[in-house]
Amino acid sequence: MNHVKFLSICLSFWLLLLIYPQIIVAQDESGLFINLLTGNPPETSLVIKDPFGRRTGIYKFDGRDPKIVFEEIPNSSKGYEGSPGNVETDEPATTGRVYVEINRYVSSGTYLVEIYGLTNSIYEMNIDLRNSFGDFGSILLVKGYITSGTTQQYPLYIDPTPGAPAPVITKIVTFQTLRDDFNVAQKINQIGDDKFVNSLIRMVNIAEKLYNRCENIKDKEKDENKQDKRKKLCYRPVIMILELIKKRLEIANRICDNPNECKMKCKDKDECDEEKVFENFRKGNIKEDGIKEFFSEWDKDEWHKHKKMCKRFVTDEALKIISEDIDWLIKSIGVEKDKPEK
Repeated sequence: MNHVKFLSICLSFWLLLLIYPQIIVAQDESGLFINLLTGNPPETSLVIKDPFGRRTGIYKFDGRDPKIVFEEIPNSSKGYEGSPGNVETDEPATTGRVYVEINRYVSSGTYLVEIYGLTNSIYEMNIDLRNSFGDFGSILLVKGYITSGTTQQYPLYIDPTPGAPAPVITKIVTFQTLRDDFNVAQKINQIGDDKFVNSLIRMVNIAEKLYNRCENIKDKEKDENKQDKRKKLCYRPVIMILELIKKRLEIANRICDNPNECKMKCKDKDECDEEKVFENFRKGNIKEDGIKEFFSEWDKDEWHKHKKMCKRFVTDEALKIISEDIDWLIKSIGVEKDKPEK
C-alpha cells in the first residue's frame, strides 16, 4: 500500500512539473553585461571567455563592420552601437560602445575579459551582474589606456548566486603596460612632454631590469626556502622604484593637473619639490644593492640636462589610471616593500 502511494505521489509531481514547470523550478534570470565605451568608428574591441573556454565578442573591426566575431557562450550576444550624433548640425557621432551580454544562466567562475586596441586610445568599461533572482548588483567601472595592436586582460570572478560576494576584477599589468600608459597619455595630452615621459619610462626600464634579475634567482638557488628569501630581498628595490614613479606623478599633478590651465595645489614647497624626493629616497635606501644600481644609471640619464626646461603636468585622470596600474604590478610581484628581512 505504501509502495502504491509513493508511486502516486511521484506521478503527481511529474505531471505538475510538465504542466506548470515555473512552479517547481525557478527560472534563472542571471545576466552579465559588459559595455566598453569607445570612439566612432571603434577604437577598441571586446571579447570575453567563460570558465569553460567559450568566447563571445568582437575581436577586430574592418572600418565600421565587425571582422572577427565569436558567439560561443550560450544565451550571449555581442555588438557595436554608435551614438546618433548631433541631428541639428549633422555632426557625426564621436562615441559609441562595444558590448557583450549573457542574458541568462550565467556560470559561476572566472571569466577573462580581453580588450583589443585598434588605435592608441583611452577606454571606459562598465560591468554589471544580475543574479539568478533577476536583481542587479554593484557596477564595476574600469578605465585604462591601450595602444594599437595590443591586448589588455582582466580576469573577472563572478557568482550569480543571490547573496554571493560582489564580482572581483583584476588587471594583468606588465612593465610594458606602464610604458604604453605613458605613451598613450602623452599622445592624448594628459601628461607632459617627451622629455618628462622619457624620464618616467627610463625608470620603468631600470625597474624591469632589476626584476628580470630577480626572476632568474630560481636558476641559481635550488633550496626553495633560500630561493624565496633571496627573491623577497631582490624584489624590494623594484617595488621602491615603482613607488617612486608614482610619487613623481603625484608631484607633477600637484604642480599642474591641466595642460591649459595650471593651478598649484601644494600646501608647502616640499610637496612639489621633486629633487627633494629623490634626495630623501637616496639617503633612505642607498644601502640596498638594487637602489645603488638604480642611481648609478639614473644619475647618467639625459633627464638631468632637460629637467628645468621640460613641460611637466599630469591630469587627474592620468594620475588615477597609471597609479592603479602601478599598484596592480606591485601586487603581482607579491612582496611587501615595508617589511624588510632581518
